[in-house]
Amino acid sequence: MGSDRLIASRLRRLKQLALVIGTFVSMLAFAEEVLPNHLPEVTLLTPLPLSVQEKAWIKEHPSIRVAVKSGWMPIEFQLENQKHAGISVDYLHQISLLTGLTFTIVDYHPNINGNEAEVITGIRNKRLSQGFHLVATPYLDVTNAIYVAANSGFNPGQTNLNQLSQKKVAVFKSGLVGQELKAAVPDIDLKLFDIADDAFEQLDAHAVDAYIGNELVLDYHIDYHKIKSISKGGTTPITSKVFMAVSDEHPLLRSILNKAVLQIGTNPPDILDTWQKKPENPFIQYLIATISFFAIVLLFQLIKLYKSSKKQAMEAEEKIRFQANHDFLTELPNRYLLKTKLSEALNQSEISLAKIGVIIIDLDNFKEINDTAGHAIGDEVLIKVADRLKSIIAPPNIIARFGGDEFLILMQENSDHQALNTFCARLIELMEAPFKVQQKSFLVSISMGASLFPDNSRNVEELIMFADEAMYQAKRTGKNKFILFNENMHEVFTKRTQLGNELRHAVERHQLYLQYQPIFNLHNQRCEKVEALLRWYHPEFGTVPPNVFIGIAEENGSIIELGEWVFQQVLSDFTTLTQHFGDIEICINLSPIQFAQSESIHQFIANITSRNIPGAHFCFEITEGLLLEPSNHVLDNLSKINDHGIRLALDDFGTGYSSLAYLNKFKIDYVKIDRSFISNITENANDLALCKTIIYMGKQLNIRLIAEGVETLAQENLLKEMACDYSQGFYRARPITIRDMSQVGLEEV
Repeated sequence: MGSDRLIASRLRRLKQLALVIGTFVSMLAFAEEVLPNHLPEVTLLTPLPLSVQEKAWIKEHPSIRVAVKSGWMPIEFQLENQKHAGISVDYLHQISLLTGLTFTIVDYHPNINGNEAEVITGIRNKRLSQGFHLVATPYLDVTNAIYVAANSGFNPGQTNLNQLSQKKVAVFKSGLVGQELKAAVPDIDLKLFDIADDAFEQLDAHAVDAYIGNELVLDYHIDYHKIKSISKGGTTPITSKVFMAVSDEHPLLRSILNKAVLQIGTNPPDILDTWQKKPENPFIQYLIATISFFAIVLLFQLIKLYKSSKKQAMEAEEKIRFQANHDFLTELPNRYLLKTKLSEALNQSEISLAKIGVIIIDLDNFKEINDTAGHAIGDEVLIKVADRLKSIIAPPNIIARFGGDEFLILMQENSDHQALNTFCARLIELMEAPFKVQQKSFLVSISMGASLFPDNSRNVEELIMFADEAMYQAKRTGKNKFILFNENMHEVFTKRTQLGNELRHAVERHQLYLQYQPIFNLHNQRCEKVEALLRWYHPEFGTVPPNVFIGIAEENGSIIELGEWVFQQVLSDFTTLTQHFGDIEICINLSPIQFAQSESIHQFIANITSRNIPGAHFCFEITEGLLLEPSNHVLDNLSKINDHGIRLALDDFGTGYSSLAYLNKFKIDYVKIDRSFISNITENANDLALCKTIIYMGKQLNIRLIAEGVETLAQENLLKEMACDYSQGFYRARPITIRDMSQVGLEEV
């Protein structure tokens, strides 16, 4: 068996060498580096369910340019003849087989644009060239491993993140691994490096205690360079995803690649087996050498070893098969196995005419657990959630981990509408008890969406997509609930998706504008503030309400670009506003996402500083949820805002969590009483009492109160009696544009 394994090991090397040589020889026949769509390899992939429009697009665009990097072995790199190889290239071969597209490879550079390539591979951490957007599913999701030097004091294979507390750890400078490590181990001492060789030198010299990086890349690097002084200490729960991106000019191509990558899957084993470096067992080499000298003496032992090795090989093969089809964290079936099982179930149901239910489960606010307690705790919570869900899933029904905090249940029994409602109500009840991890309790609610075969669709991808749409509808309408998909929902989702796509171009197409609504001091009736209100006018859809497009922008990430535009426009309007209103304070709404990616906030502060504009001219309006369990990043931003004299207002107070603790903990200048309380204060005694309580509380904490949605004199008089400080609403002034300001006087605003 030792010889068999040595031969197998050498065959793996020969296979890889043959692939490289074969790639080189085949490329010599082409003037350009082209991946043909008629490869001879045998594939078990089923044809993609392409739409008529997508098939027509492929016929019109048979050749696609793909930008591939040159120095990232084994993911994508160049051979000595300047041709590209690696996992990305093999993956493109698979897509060619599925779609009929032919890919022409071009060299990647950081400023590449849509005129040079339609597709980019090897995108890490979702950092994109302008004009490109990611394919939804990563084609690689690689564990980050811990590497240690010999005689370092760490045990190979047994090192974990907790052991790196207060240790010097090398990480790659560009990427999010360092941030995630800092969140998981706050007192870790990170050392940033540009290239792996520098980090390995520092590790070998004991200048750092460990090096954490992409396991696939670093294993290949260690094997390729025959590095003996460094070994793998262990693995981390942190993974690095690698995506493809498609030019915005080709939305149908992005749709085709979305389907192709989803079908091939993340980390396809048939591709990774070619490139993963598997260290040879030194014991087997020793055994072979010993047998060559003592063949007769050790014959009996060799027979015993053969039997033992055969058993181990079978166990190892079974383990590899299990790992390829199951999630490493929860040990549930993964997306790849789930799609296979779902296809089989649909084929059987076509014959038996039985209904099949697809339920997608998403944990509500799971990100808050990761942000506040750390990813290690988050992983433990996921394991306990999976165990609790498994406890009520009986065969032939299947539960799988579908994504980060998403699970999918395949219901092959009791799958009509009523049965799904009953079952999902039971799931919600099952989640009510808190999860205890490391002596802490965590409440986790779930939002669920479901679709039915054959009622909603007979296609696997559509059933999953429809269940996903229903789940997002459940989240948007309150969370901790279940919704069954219907056709109207798909129309709404499609319209919402269309709006999201259009919103990405709203800035460049000059479709956005600002209105400013005055805010009056109730003691002297002077306009002392204005709130900047973002508006979107689309040539086809007309004026899109903010309560529609702001939510979409937060979902698809375009809120960052919109926020930057608002900052720039407010500064552009600043002179006109001060000429019109005098010494005015401008209120700007900020999304929690802007706090998570705060570069635009820092840039705004830098801009007003460079223009010598005092920060007191501005007020940032934030929501209560941002302060519930603020991360260190949020706290740092709040401190920076206060240091520059910019005021903070808590928006829509009373509609969210309304905790006195964080009002006292953070420096809040204003509380804005939500319009839902103001509208009925003249008729509803409860609303009146609530307003009195909020105003009294604010006075005790030295916080000024702004009433939103004041529309009548009676409402304003009551607010004056309660000593409210400011009034904002249609009674005194409607929102107005800068252009309109030049046509009216202040008394008319």
